[in-house]
Amino acid sequence: MFTLFGNGISDDTLAIQELLDSGAAEVVLPAPEKCYLISKTLKIHANQTLRMAPTTRIRLADGSNCCMIENDDFGVWAENICIDGGIWDFNNVGQEPNPYHFPGKDGKKFYAKLGMTDEYKSDFEFREKVFPTYTQFPDVYTGFAMRFCRVRGFTLKNLTLRNPVTYGVQIGYIEDFTIRDIRFDYNTCNPKWWNMDGIHLEGYCKNGYILNLKGAVHDDMVALTADDSLYGPIENVVIDGLFAEHCHSAVRLLSWGIPVKNVTIRNVFGTFYVYAVGITRYFGGPDAVGKMENIIIDGATIASSEGTVDVTGHCPLIWVQDGLDIDGLTIRNVYRDEKANAVPLVGIDKRSTVKRLVVDNVVQKNNLEGELPFIQIDGEVEDYQLGFVKEYKN
Repeated sequence: MFTLFGNGISDDTLAIQELLDSGAAEVVLPAPEKCYLISKTLKIHANQTLRMAPTTRIRLADGSNCCMIENDDFGVWAENICIDGGIWDFNNVGQEPNPYHFPGKDGKKFYAKLGMTDEYKSDFEFREKVFPTYTQFPDVYTGFAMRFCRVRGFTLKNLTLRNPVTYGVQIGYIEDFTIRDIRFDYNTCNPKWWNMDGIHLEGYCKNGYILNLKGAVHDDMVALTADDSLYGPIENVVIDGLFAEHCHSAVRLLSWGIPVKNVTIRNVFGTFYVYAVGITRYFGGPDAVGKMENIIIDGATIASSEGTVDVTGHCPLIWVQDGLDIDGLTIRNVYRDEKANAVPLVGIDKRSTVKRLVVDNVVQKNNLEGELPFIQIDGEVEDYQLGFVKEYKN
């Protein structure tokens, strides 16, 4: 029987893992004297809840260089996993730097650790050769605070994610999921404000509800990426209630061939220094075409903001990148009170096609000296339905 210290000095990893391995349906961590300290990845099992008060802090020890928690076996499907509460402090300045851009102690970046090059990011055929069986997360350092794969009935709620090196949470192959009442406390970086997503969904995620996320991150608050690390369709996701000021972006949808469909984004509030909602391709060669279907943005009070010392993007606030085929895009109930940058509210790049574009009940207020574009269409829109739109200069 291992001792649960909670003093912020002694290692609590074995004691917490012993509780998780006990077979208990619910593991409750009591309020610690200071905080819990862990040095290895905690493994949660099927049909299990890990619960603690929202103010209970659990911190990753210096030099641990690992994820804080994940499900115990990415290779088989599990059911009913829940993490409820806690301040999950990744302690990014105490870990190795962002492995996607900087080498670790072994002199290798993330992709080199897997025996590959960065070439797969731009070459579809190369990607298919390299990743034919890449259906679960690799066991290498990523800088993510949490990772989950192959879970039906997944819940993450009532917690704070503090200072990961890269993503707060990465998930793939997740069905019937709820992520709600999450706070992002990203106030240090290692070494730059790059790749610091909030909730990052990979392929084969479906039937999900993401609700009430607060706090600025330095990449996407929510990313739905069908063609990033785990390749597969993403469908039937509702994102409702994102609150952030001076944030990189609220939502990214990403496809360069595998579809993302039936996504509703509601109630986005804040200022963003790259975009608010990005419908993107990002990877892929010149012939790659991303596939999106039935994307709805319903309710947003948004504006642009200045960037960080490491990133200044200034894309359209609602941005359709080049090389996309979108069957249905609805934008309604959007208010913009712009004080920072004269970027379009809506932008559709060249080599993108929107089969049905609906824009309604949109108000744009210009506080800048010059003109402020409303919608810039450089691609093709086959059916454009424009409802109530109001633009005025303050």
